[in-house]
Formats: sequence, C-alpha cells, structure tokens
Amino acid sequence: MNITLLTNRDLPSHVALTQLVGVLSHHKLSIFISEKVGGDVELPQPLLDMAAFEREVLADGRPSFDELAASAGCPLQGFADIGNRVNGPEGVARIQATEPDLIISLRFGLIIRDAVIAIPKHGVINLHSGLLPDYRGVMATFRAMLNGESEIASTLHYIQDSGVDTGDIISTVAVAVEPDKSYLLNVLNLYVGGCQQIAQAVAAIEAGQPLTAVRQQGPAGYFSFPDEAELAQFSALGYRLFTGADTGGADSLVKAFN
Repeated sequence: MNITLLTNRDLPSHVALTQLVGVLSHHKLSIFISEKVGGDVELPQPLLDMAAFEREVLADGRPSFDELAASAGCPLQGFADIGNRVNGPEGVARIQATEPDLIISLRFGLIIRDAVIAIPKHGVINLHSGLLPDYRGVMATFRAMLNGESEIASTLHYIQDSGVDTGDIISTVAVAVEPDKSYLLNVLNLYVGGCQQIAQAVAAIEAGQPLTAVRQQGPAGYFSFPDEAELAQFSALGYRLFTGADTGGADSLVKAFN
C-alpha cells in the first residue's frame, strides 16, 4: 500500500517513527512533519524547557527526521513554507501527490479537514496518546497523571472530521503509570503498544479485513496545554516533566522495538 505518515518534530514522534519505518518497510511510505502542535500560543517556561530538552536529545547523534525518511525511501516533507496551510490547495496537492491508500497521523500538530480526509480510500487513522473520550486534546498523559489515574493509554481512532480526537475508536492499549518516572518517559512508554496498534491495523487493511471501530461513548474531556498553576500542582505531587534519564529511556525503547 501507499501509506502517508503525518508526524511532528518531537522526541516521542521520533521514537515511534524509528519503529514504524521498519515495521512498514514493505509499504511505500511518504512522511510529512509539522514543526509544533497548535497555533502561536505562549507556553509556560517548564514546557519550553521540556521542548528544549527534546531538541537536545534529537541532536545528540541519533538519525535525524530527514535521515529516517531517507531510510524509508522518501524525502521528509512539510507545510511550514506555505504557512502551515495543510488544508489549502497547495497543502492538499502535496498529500494527493503521494497517492495514499491510507494516512496515519502520529502526533501531527495541524488539524486536517475534509479535503485531506477524503483523499485515502482506507481513511485517516490517528494514534492519540490518551484514553478517549476522557482525555482529548494535548498532553493527555499529563492530565491523567495529574488526576491520579493508575493507567495511561494510547487510542487508535479514525479521523472523520475536523473535530479533535472525536473519531470512532479502533483499539485502546493501556499501561500502568510509573510515578517514579517523568511525564515524558511515561509518554514514550505508550509507543511500544501504540506502534503495535498501528501495525495490526495496517496488516488487517492489507489483508482486506475492514477495521472494526466503535463510536466514542460517555462524557468527553478536552484539554489544552497546562498553565503555570497546573504545572505547579503536578510538581507538588512529586512528578517531573522530564529528567536527564529520559535520554537513556528513549534509547532503550528504540532497542526494544528492534
């Protein structure tokens, strides 16, 4: 199949993409990257510090996103040069040019709308690092930890409209929260099962088996980036956003995948 991957320039995306490039190697891949999640909002300093840490890790000698795309036999493409207008005529044309049978979204930072959603014959699926519908939006794992949940989850679902994390659910995989580890490492841990969810869905489609998906049930929660007070509350509970040990944790996960 022709599979178009939509991802983001951050550490969890890199860990997951490293795995998926191998798992999906017998398909023709095209990879697009967003440079951030959401619009131009001023983030609290702890979140800026975490983003800076991720950039340091990504620049420590591991393969770049461009190199990962090259290993998949394609160039790394994006939308920053057209003002991130992924749903505009040129953005849609770029995706159409890859002739995707399936689009997979993984932490992609731009909302896609009907013109993009209509392109692939097998639809658009998204791996969300949170339990749906309880934790829609960004940093779902942060919210789950802040709320004292014992488990966090990754949810594979369809993108059927421009709603955020509202589509029918294909599968959910839960793992235990590790409170002695950082938020970032807990997020990274989700992508062991998350990449397996994607691989299983692709295998089913390839075999001609329609994916079983169910509508989201129950009350939904939607969350944006935490503010200073919520970050302080998170810290007061003994949690950390990131630590120096997360570099080794990311490397261990990549080795486990391989």
